[in-house]
Amino acid sequence: MRHTIISAVALALTGFTVSADQVIASKSQRGSAYTANDAAAMTPPVTERETKNVSYSFPIKNMMQIDQSVKPAHIQSRQYSLDVTGKQLMSGVALNTSAKGALVRISAFDGKSVVEPKNLSLVNRKGTVFAQGKAFDTLVSSAAMQKNGVGFQRGTTGLKVADSLGAGTFTLKADQNINQNARYRINVFEKQSDMELHLTANKNSYLQDDVLNVDAKVFNQGKAQEIVTIKSKLVSPEGKTFKVNFKRSKDGYIINKPLDMSAHAVPGALWELHTEAKVKSSGQLIQRNGQLPFAFAEKTAKLSTAPTIVGQKQSPVAMIPVSVNQDGRYEVRAVLYGTDGAGQLKPLMMTHSAANLAAGEAMITMKFDSGIVARSGLSAPYDVKHLELRDQQQMVLLER
Repeated sequence: MRHTIISAVALALTGFTVSADQVIASKSQRGSAYTANDAAAMTPPVTERETKNVSYSFPIKNMMQIDQSVKPAHIQSRQYSLDVTGKQLMSGVALNTSAKGALVRISAFDGKSVVEPKNLSLVNRKGTVFAQGKAFDTLVSSAAMQKNGVGFQRGTTGLKVADSLGAGTFTLKADQNINQNARYRINVFEKQSDMELHLTANKNSYLQDDVLNVDAKVFNQGKAQEIVTIKSKLVSPEGKTFKVNFKRSKDGYIINKPLDMSAHAVPGALWELHTEAKVKSSGQLIQRNGQLPFAFAEKTAKLSTAPTIVGQKQSPVAMIPVSVNQDGRYEVRAVLYGTDGAGQLKPLMMTHSAANLAAGEAMITMKFDSGIVARSGLSAPYDVKHLELRDQQQMVLLER
């Protein structure tokens, strides 16, 4: 039974940081959350070594099957982190909590200077000392964390503050002698708290010189809280950081930053906006940290003139002109419309076509599935709508 509890806590500790494909569930849901690059259903796999011109189609009967709306990027966070030294941990580090049962994770930057939970004491606001891990309902050693955790580096331990201690300000202190120069990251996840940081960008994919628009708010039981301090930075997939500043809005803070720096593109990897906000609650400062992921890339090509359709009667083929700034592999997606018996255009199929293109004026040939055309009951004249252009090497949407 105890092993099951430790495993559950170790796995729960993985929920501290929102990654590109994760969203922390909210107690005060405020709209849909989306943090990954959008992709149409039934997208065929594309390998890095693919060099041939390819086309792939699937039938559709109405545009409700295809979601081409611009998706916001959104995360919610009930966690925060502190970077401390061994000297600070031996002297005592303040942990402010707004709910009982906080989950705490301690990671040694060097992976060696482990602080086991049984060698930690906790002091409450009244000055009562709970030594040798007695303040914790569950203790997860570094060995157990390695066995049960997901992706944690060596030197990571975890614990759950006893529910009976409630919420408030605590002092966490190392009872044993540790390397005073060692560096640690302390993550505190308040699973039972309603105090949440919300970060929302107007879209999840940006190109160079676009304006990053992000809204930051902290909610407690659905009500916006006054943010006392807030700071943020942009982090590229390569780890480079860029300073950004929030400005006060009506009930939170906003960022409107032109993305004029190099994209530092790593195919498929996302940038992140790291934000730390503090609000005052019951006389104490409550901190929340959030990492908002989004795609950011160079605009390496654009759609030029309107597409043309040849072979109208039996096997329509669309020629899609593309102005290319950089050699690469590019993909166009579009919906082919056909004409019904009443002379109305109806959506017939979605087609994805990809080709290697050299810099300059180029063309992607979009071949439609003649079998789908025959089974649809639709005929010429045809039309191509809802065009999208993607850079497959950067794995990003360039134009819609």
